[in-house]
Amino acid sequence: MSAARVDLDRTRELLARVGFEHVPEVVGELLGEAVREELSLAQVIERVCEEEAAFREERRIRTALKLSGLQGGKTLESFDFAFQRGVDRSQIELLATCEFVRRRENVLLLGPPGVGKTHLAMGLGIRAIQNGFSALFLPADQLIEQLRRDEAAGNRRMRRRKAMTVSVLVIDELGFQALDRRDAHLLFRVIAHRYERGTTIITSNVSIREWPKMLAGDEALATAILDRLLHHCHVVQIDGSSYRLRDLDRRLAGEAGGTQ
Repeated sequence: MSAARVDLDRTRELLARVGFEHVPEVVGELLGEAVREELSLAQVIERVCEEEAAFREERRIRTALKLSGLQGGKTLESFDFAFQRGVDRSQIELLATCEFVRRRENVLLLGPPGVGKTHLAMGLGIRAIQNGFSALFLPADQLIEQLRRDEAAGNRRMRRRKAMTVSVLVIDELGFQALDRRDAHLLFRVIAHRYERGTTIITSNVSIREWPKMLAGDEALATAILDRLLHHCHVVQIDGSSYRLRDLDRRLAGEAGGTQ
């Protein structure tokens, strides 16, 4: 074994000992690049640190996405703005900066089924994770079911629930099913707890005017929830065609073409 080989093994060992996780595997390649590019010692150190930092950031994002319930493919970049002209693209691009998360502001995505509300909500959640925030995606019925179980187990468990503490909570399809008074009060507890503590993103096919009916017909409770949601809030109203109906039309057209 050559001296260079022994030295490289020693370098890997020392890097691993001081806490580097990825660089020990690629240090030979990095040093080879440094020689070819005639980098200074300071530049070599910078590149080594950048390589390790990029690896850890990629792992953080991958882990956070796995724990969030978000679908990695539902990014803002993959949203079809050309088809869905009912979306104010400049508003979404402003939200994509995640300044609203830093300010603990909320987002309401309202519109009929199939117009891309869930895709945009997931895209904003993914962008938040990419910017260093934690996020959690839950369909509204799943959230309510969790809250019911927590209430039965005691309030202390509810306060520890990730939905209460995460930086960005995405509640999908609120209003798809009407809530009874008990469920509406459980939702209020989440919204009230998160008020000015974190960002809540909600998708709904129910207009704001219809929220009292959705929330067990309780005007006072609906007002209390909306007051906290809308105080610091970006409302995205989407009026457009359904992606799912578009895709169905394409499939039917393809099948019809295949039978000719």
